[in-house]
Amino acid sequence: MRDRWPLTGRADELGTVADILASSDYRGIVLAGEAGVGKSRLARESVARAQRAGWTVHEVAATATARSVPLGAFAHWSQGLEGSSLALANLVITKLTADTGPGRLLVLVDDAHLLDELSALVVHQLVLHRAASVLMTVRTGQRPPDAVTALWKDGHLRRLEVRPLTRQHTCELLESLLGASADQACSQRIWNLTQGNALFLRQLVEQEQDAGRLLRRDGTVVWTGGREVSPSLMELVEHQTGAVPRKVLDVVDFVAIGEPIQVACLMLLVNPDVIEEAEQRGLIRTSADTVQMGHPLYAEVRMKRCGPVRLRRLRGQVAMAMKDSRGPADLARRGLLWMESDLPPNREVLECAAGAAASLLDFGLAERLYRGAADAGTDSDAQVQLAYSLLMQRKGDDAEEILDAIPAHDVASSAFINDVILRAANLLWSKRDPAESWRVIDAALIGATGERAAQLLAFRANQLALAGRPAAVIEVLAGVHYGLLDDFGATIGLCAETLAYGELGRPDEACVKAAACYRVVRKTPHGSFLAQPLTEFHAFALAVAGRTAEAVDVAERHRCDSSSEPATAQSVASSIAGMAALFSGDLRAAAGLLPVHPGPGMAEADFLLVNSFQRFYLLRAQVLARLGKVEEAESTLEAAREYGHAAYEYVETTGILAQAWVAAARHRLVQARQFACQAAEFARDHGQAAREVWCLQTAVQFGDTAVVPRLAELAAVVDGPRAALAWRYAAALASDDTGELDELSKDFEAMGDLLAAADSAAHASSAHRRAGRRGSGATSYTRAEKLASRCGGATSPAIVGAQVAIPFTQREREIAVLVVQGLTNREIAEAMSLSVRTVEGYVYQACAKAGVAKRTELSSVLPTAVR
Repeated sequence: MRDRWPLTGRADELGTVADILASSDYRGIVLAGEAGVGKSRLARESVARAQRAGWTVHEVAATATARSVPLGAFAHWSQGLEGSSLALANLVITKLTADTGPGRLLVLVDDAHLLDELSALVVHQLVLHRAASVLMTVRTGQRPPDAVTALWKDGHLRRLEVRPLTRQHTCELLESLLGASADQACSQRIWNLTQGNALFLRQLVEQEQDAGRLLRRDGTVVWTGGREVSPSLMELVEHQTGAVPRKVLDVVDFVAIGEPIQVACLMLLVNPDVIEEAEQRGLIRTSADTVQMGHPLYAEVRMKRCGPVRLRRLRGQVAMAMKDSRGPADLARRGLLWMESDLPPNREVLECAAGAAASLLDFGLAERLYRGAADAGTDSDAQVQLAYSLLMQRKGDDAEEILDAIPAHDVASSAFINDVILRAANLLWSKRDPAESWRVIDAALIGATGERAAQLLAFRANQLALAGRPAAVIEVLAGVHYGLLDDFGATIGLCAETLAYGELGRPDEACVKAAACYRVVRKTPHGSFLAQPLTEFHAFALAVAGRTAEAVDVAERHRCDSSSEPATAQSVASSIAGMAALFSGDLRAAAGLLPVHPGPGMAEADFLLVNSFQRFYLLRAQVLARLGKVEEAESTLEAAREYGHAAYEYVETTGILAQAWVAAARHRLVQARQFACQAAEFARDHGQAAREVWCLQTAVQFGDTAVVPRLAELAAVVDGPRAALAWRYAAALASDDTGELDELSKDFEAMGDLLAAADSAAHASSAHRRAGRRGSGATSYTRAEKLASRCGGATSPAIVGAQVAIPFTQREREIAVLVVQGLTNREIAEAMSLSVRTVEGYVYQACAKAGVAKRTELSSVLPTAVR
């Protein structure tokens, strides 16, 4: 491998060098960049190409050792020469240019910032007198001789900044070297350490290969073991940074320990002049008000070189200097530094840091900090917060142990996160025992008044919302005064009401509750956690009512706002946007936003991801089925079931609808309609009127017209455009009203449900053909195709059915499809709950309309999609 390092990601730079050498505008080019980015490698490749093009090339390598010797870089041409400095320079130039054609001499000067003054004069004169073209490399942050600097400042040479490799090019280089792509964890770790520095990348990869830690598994390279920096890599980094004064190393060490560290904080620790020197050397870099390491490996090396005693002392100094920190990230980092320093435990500092870590969804760090605070003596409220951090990490047994040790009378009565609520929450989520969780709240409600009663009822509303009992949520919270709740408790109650009103088909009231909740969420340190369910419930309330564009806007705005939040929050925000995209019929966007797969670490994932994964993955199964990817949809549905949770009854319909769409994708329409109606029945039993409309609309899209009476009832009580449109759709399909079906396609499109619009147009096309209006049928089908394409290539029973030009009835087409798929008449009868004789009759009629003699010949008249 060591002899096969290809030049990757430098096509643009190579082209620029070639263009400059061929141009008369410049006499050469300067490749400038940080140490190790690949300037010399790029220069050598450019020189090799120039030689192949007929150039004569002389190579000069400047070194720190030769810098003390006049003409040290040109020693090969200056041996035996005598005279004044200018005369010597001219003699060297004469030797260099001897026996070369005019305009075809290229001099490569590597590390030109290390040239001695006389060698620099030679280069300057070569360029000035147009005796040769020059290609030189210089290191950013180093001061070259004035004669060299003048060459690009005066416009004789073009200066080109050579940047580190991009992450994409780093991955490409790794793949070409290792003969296989690296898995995500491996490529991420290598990128984090090298940041595109080609020299560090090479040394690191060779080190890890020699150590046997870069292994190929199932065709993918994985990085095993720890992230130890080898002595050779440490020496390389230290060589690249050069000899650094002790005072500058102090700056580097402080930044390595505390990065990103505030400039004001660093200036409390070291002299500003020394900070400037460290920055000029490229060891650190400043951005706005913060300071970071110049390269990640610098931090790795310095942390290795510092002994544990020095590290503990420096951490303490940085922590003390951060006394004015305000942001949650800085507060959490200060607490961690304090805990790992030589400072005595400080309860106030560590508890404040733990709360900040929890607000960043880093509950593992919050746990460490709360446990560290215990060494300084902590109170019951802090123990409650520790139990909360354990709960959010799904450490149910540990949380219960902490709660059992807390005296109930010591817990603050005003906090929603208290011992009783946490015990019920632990039972609900970690222990997966909703019944016992309810019993805890029931027992606590006996005799409860004031703040405690309000807290318990808010949590009860949350239990009811998850259980799919929206009317009960409204009833319970009607007696709760939100002024008695802290921000966390108010958010829990308002979230439950947002979902409940959405389920009941009252989107305006859902929006009012959501708006009130957003105002509270913005004030609470738990905002990045609580904003997720709030946005999900708000977007759902709008989408299920048919206010699709608003739902997409809410979800996308939240996804944008979450871009700077922790990765968990970003992931859930993307899933919420995927849900909204599915409701709008944008299957391509939904497939890109909804979670792709559980991954091997899902079992250990945090609270937010684990408890949201199932419902979003069920939506992904629907997306895949609607795209006709049946096998993927089935495997996704199966994976989602593995993460089912007894507390989440309210999403039961989502899973049943996923089954319905999978059945529909397999052209099992009777089964698909049965699933859709089963989902609707569940929603009706739970009072989820808006969700029931969604399920019944799906049944209509599968061709079920028996739902017309129920949709008429729902249209009278469910607000938003969806209920009325679904009722009209069912009625039009039942009466083969082609004009109304065509109009409904436009109305669904205006509402924002493109897939329903495509299905309505497809149903219109089939109805037109049955009525003998082939032209109208073709027009409607063309519209259905265009809408399906806008959905991302959607398919559905209605769209596939419209591809059949023969005027089959719906039942004839369904049976013909099952015949083509190889089912016997008896199997078809069982699947459709018909007698075998009835099936035989339909098969006969279908064959007659198709003009074929045998049932086996039906495949010749049906579209490929159903075969």
